[in-house]
Formats: sequence, C-alpha cells, structure tokens
Amino acid sequence: CIPVGIASHKYSWGSGVTAVLALLSLCPLAERLGFTTEQLALRTNDTLGALLNVTFGNATELILSIVALREAEILLIQMSLIGSILSNQLLVLGSAMVTGGVKHGVQLFERQSAVLHVALLVGSSVGL
Repeated sequence: CIPVGIASHKYSWGSGVTAVLALLSLCPLAERLGFTTEQLALRTNDTLGALLNVTFGNATELILSIVALREAEILLIQMSLIGSILSNQLLVLGSAMVTGGVKHGVQLFERQSAVLHVALLVGSSVGL
C-alpha cells in the first residue's frame, strides 16, 4: 500500500483516499513493531519489558506529533494526544472490565486506584 499511497498523493486522488491508503500501509508496520516489542519484553525483566511496551506502544503518536510539530499543527497534536489518552483509558480499561466480568462474574476494585485513574484521565485531558 505504501507505493499506492505515494502515488495517490502525487497524482491528487483525494485526501480521503490518500489517508486510507496511508493507514492501511501502517497496519503491517504496527503489527511488526508490536511483535518485536513483545519479543524484547520476553527476553528482559518485567520492568524493562513494561517500559519497552509503553514506549513503543505509543510510537504512532510520537511520529504524528513530530511531523505535526514540524508543520506547527499544535491543535492536531493536542487532539491526537487526547484521543490516545481517552482510547487507552476507556477502551482498554473497559475491555479489561468486560473480560474480567465475563470470566469472574464479580470484580473488586481498590477505591484509591480507581480515584487515581480518574484523576489522571481528567487532569491529562483538561491539561491539553
């Protein structure tokens, strides 16, 4: 998809087509990055493995932010970061809760941890 995406941009096929082709070309690269990160995490200790997963798990946002910063697109960077925070907190946490509820029936949460997560979500979203 990468050569077709480049051709789409060069021959002005439309920004929507170019964006979809660019997204499709990133999917195999994201899969390889995730696989490599998981393999590195298996060969290191838990702390370094978690650090690698967090760092490379947000590589897409980092690349987008660098490109947008070079173009002075501050609003795009802010919206990308808010979307990343909300999707990570809501989608991942929600999926974990649903899966845990299906598997265990009743789940117990520590109040202090839940308050911390909500405070971080609200604080980071408002801060941007």
